[in-house]
Amino acid sequence: MPTWTCPTCRRVFTRANQRHSCEAAERMDILRGRPPELTALFAALERFARSLGEIEVVARDRYALFRTKRIFADASVMKDCLRLAIHLPDEVRHPLFFKIASDPRHVSHVAKLYSLGDLRAMQPFLREAHRHSLR
Repeated sequence: MPTWTCPTCRRVFTRANQRHSCEAAERMDILRGRPPELTALFAALERFARSLGEIEVVARDRYALFRTKRIFADASVMKDCLRLAIHLPDEVRHPLFFKIASDPRHVSHVAKLYSLGDLRAMQPFLREAHRHSLR
């Protein structure tokens, strides 16, 4: 698949002149001042996402994007939870999904994660989203 590298930030994309922000933050910046439980939950999410294969984690302000060739999930660090959006090929149902929205490329499923148990429940969906992002 053809790739393009941004001459400013050196990130690699599948489309030439891909719209993006070169001003990514450090992972610790989005977690600064957050409760230890939330920091541990984010670390567990990142660890699981990295176990799926080679990915890039792009942090900015209070969110992180998880991507292979394209974004398969994004997490916003909130006051007491992680708001996780998982981008799947089709709509699925789970009690933790409180919002589902679709566009021509994928269906985004949004959940709020308060615990490691919530993250474990989302792992099969993250795995499928990761596979979908490689297609």
